[in-house]
Amino acid sequence: MQKFKNLHVWMIIPLLLIQLGIFRFYWPKFTTTTWEFHIHYWLVTCWFLLVIIQPYLITIKSVEKHRLIGMFGLIIAGGVFFTSVSLLDVPLRIISNLQPDQPGPPPQLFYGTLVIEFILALLFGLAVMKAIIHRKNLQEHAWWMICSVFYLMMPGLGRGMIVLWRSFVPAEKIKPFLVGLSGELIFIPLLLFFAMRFGKIRHPATIIGLLTVLLRLLRFPIGSSEFVQNLVENMIKWR
Repeated sequence: MQKFKNLHVWMIIPLLLIQLGIFRFYWPKFTTTTWEFHIHYWLVTCWFLLVIIQPYLITIKSVEKHRLIGMFGLIIAGGVFFTSVSLLDVPLRIISNLQPDQPGPPPQLFYGTLVIEFILALLFGLAVMKAIIHRKNLQEHAWWMICSVFYLMMPGLGRGMIVLWRSFVPAEKIKPFLVGLSGELIFIPLLLFFAMRFGKIRHPATIIGLLTVLLRLLRFPIGSSEFVQNLVENMIKWR
């Protein structure tokens, strides 16, 4: 219990990181972005806030409020998952508008992104389910909830890194792999710091979090597969 006493304070760090990451990607386009993205953004933000509020309520021994908010948390988690899935057609729309003579990332990047973000949505759902299953075990419940936040982090943080690189590197000189790697150099130390802070280095949820790094670094090989390209084009009806 003592390890998690100030968990609510520590969880402010991922919240700030994802808000900084997505800020210039979301707010300048606020009036033109789709309603699906608006809903997804606010649901994810609510989930991050939930993972701050809930441990605070336990710290002040407000167990009944914790349980009540937890019930609403299930609705938020479901919304996060389903809006994540509803946005999977976005990479395909981007691919359809790519101009071969214009600088920018190749289609493989977007196909790979689609697959990765679907897997991250599934992992988020897994983390929430494991947290529910272990709700009577503080150590397990808390760590799966923490990792649910880490599984949600990189899409937002990654988009923030894209905006950052574009601000000082010409579009034709940007290397997508280096952009992705720069985001991982924030994600990996933060995840390991939390895992060491709460004694969960060898926990399955931590290992899954580290494996997502490898998954994201394989974005181009995944997106270059013709099988993957045909599969997602046939499964996702977006036209």
